[in-house]
Amino acid sequence: MRLRLLTVALAALLAGGCVGVPQGGRVLGGNAGGTEQPADDPYVGIIPVGPERDWAPTAIVEGFRTASSSFDGPNGDHQVARSYLACASCWRPGVASIVYSRLDPPTFEADGPTRGTVTLQGTQLGRIGADGQYIADASDFKEEFHVRQDAQRQWRITDLPSELLLSRDDVTRAFRTLDLYFFAPDSQTLVPNPVFIPLVSRSWLPAQLVKQLIGGPTTWLKSALVRSAFPAGTRLRGLRISGGVATVDLTRQARAGDLNNMSIQLMWTLRQLREVQRMQLRIDGKVVDVPGVSGSLQSTRDWAAYNPNGGGEPQSAYVRLVDGHLGRLGTDRGQPVAKLQTGHPAISYDDRQVASLNDAADTVTVTDLLGGAVRTTLRATAKGGRFTPPSWDSRGNVWVVESTATGSQLWVIEGGTRPVTVDGWALVPYPVKALRVSRDGTRAAVIVKVDGRWQVQLGRIDRAPSGGLQAEGFISISSELESAIDLAWSTTDHLAVVGMTQGNPSPSLFDVPVSGAPISPMIGPGGEITTITASPGSPLLVTQRLSGDKTLNVCRLSVQFDEWKCINGTSNPAYPG
Repeated sequence: MRLRLLTVALAALLAGGCVGVPQGGRVLGGNAGGTEQPADDPYVGIIPVGPERDWAPTAIVEGFRTASSSFDGPNGDHQVARSYLACASCWRPGVASIVYSRLDPPTFEADGPTRGTVTLQGTQLGRIGADGQYIADASDFKEEFHVRQDAQRQWRITDLPSELLLSRDDVTRAFRTLDLYFFAPDSQTLVPNPVFIPLVSRSWLPAQLVKQLIGGPTTWLKSALVRSAFPAGTRLRGLRISGGVATVDLTRQARAGDLNNMSIQLMWTLRQLREVQRMQLRIDGKVVDVPGVSGSLQSTRDWAAYNPNGGGEPQSAYVRLVDGHLGRLGTDRGQPVAKLQTGHPAISYDDRQVASLNDAADTVTVTDLLGGAVRTTLRATAKGGRFTPPSWDSRGNVWVVESTATGSQLWVIEGGTRPVTVDGWALVPYPVKALRVSRDGTRAAVIVKVDGRWQVQLGRIDRAPSGGLQAEGFISISSELESAIDLAWSTTDHLAVVGMTQGNPSPSLFDVPVSGAPISPMIGPGGEITTITASPGSPLLVTQRLSGDKTLNVCRLSVQFDEWKCINGTSNPAYPG
């Protein structure tokens, strides 16, 4: 019997891009980053239908799976889906989900006249954890549902998997991707922690967002060097939004916390909702005045210094000139900066130092930008070792991977002067093509060769038990990218990637959210793209080689006119970082 479903669709969403797990996105011009659908945009919702009389076991399981993709009920507890269960109160799934791209027809194996097992199997794209963290993991899965007939001879589910089974379209309809903000170790920079939050109702979303923020970072990010200002035991008493003001009322435990830092985390997290422009903080029902803020109302302008993307001002772009010297990118050409031979230059955030490779990529040199004094030189230690292009963090450290055909080693040049190996490097068995450390210094995006494919992965940077740094917990963030050539942080939670997707072997540009939300293709300048760089508020830059021409050009994307302009005789563009 065919299951009856009523789908409520709003045309506004169907015309635009959706937020969910990787499934392809709209073609973008302009800057990469920030392409997720706003959390309060209209969305497609499914009104689930309960079981009908005398449904077969496979129809019961199919109906349950479809109904469980809707977080219906006042608390999102899948009220209709529970009607398929022998014990409705025994099931507490949360948001943990297997996200699949293919699902085979269900099969039933009887275990007597009134019992049996229904099996669902298919291909998964990834998983959403109980804390909302998405990890791409393309693989096959097999799940079993045990069923029996009740006193009315109706089949019901008695035992089932702990995770929901959701298609990528189910996730698009049922979830939004939002950032929780925590502090980097310097307590001056915010680190985004993207999570998938179910759309129970529009009024339910803000409170759930704050509850997850107070609860701390996801399991994946928790081990990184991030901090939260909320004292243990703090809970949300209430949240009301009126006239653009979010009034957040916390329990008395919050009095022991840092009012400034709690307010900063709350404001930057809530500002993702369009109806929130300002915030008022209350503790145990009483308005509290936050030091440094005039009056009881706060906005992101009060905390602009903590912008996770930095100041957001356009950055100076550097390039390698045709003679190998370092140059600054002008409007129509590269202008020499210093007589420094540079390959793949990386500029420190304070514009005072440059780290670069030699042509053989077996030596990293850190040099003062003014004066040209060499601060340190790092040479490959492994036979055939080659370094990835260097990457700076905001604390003045240079990160670089020495890679061979059979493995890799991570180096940090502390303060730009003291090279040390990172003992806790999780990718030792794998060659690495590129590494970019996030501005906040807590995460590293890499292109690593796994199973013969150059994958984009995200890792966290934290302290090893010995007290030194380690880079571990690397996860895949996209099942769509078949291979990658280069990447850069375009914002604090988006990557700009040169890569290929299934069925399209030609390198193209993609905006890749680190959350696991859909990647989006971007319009490129044509030709072969070999490198990419990006910075918040600045034009995207790539190195281009035209077919049949050995000359390299740096191409810059005009934000205002949404078009590319290429400058001959330059290559390897770099923004600070």
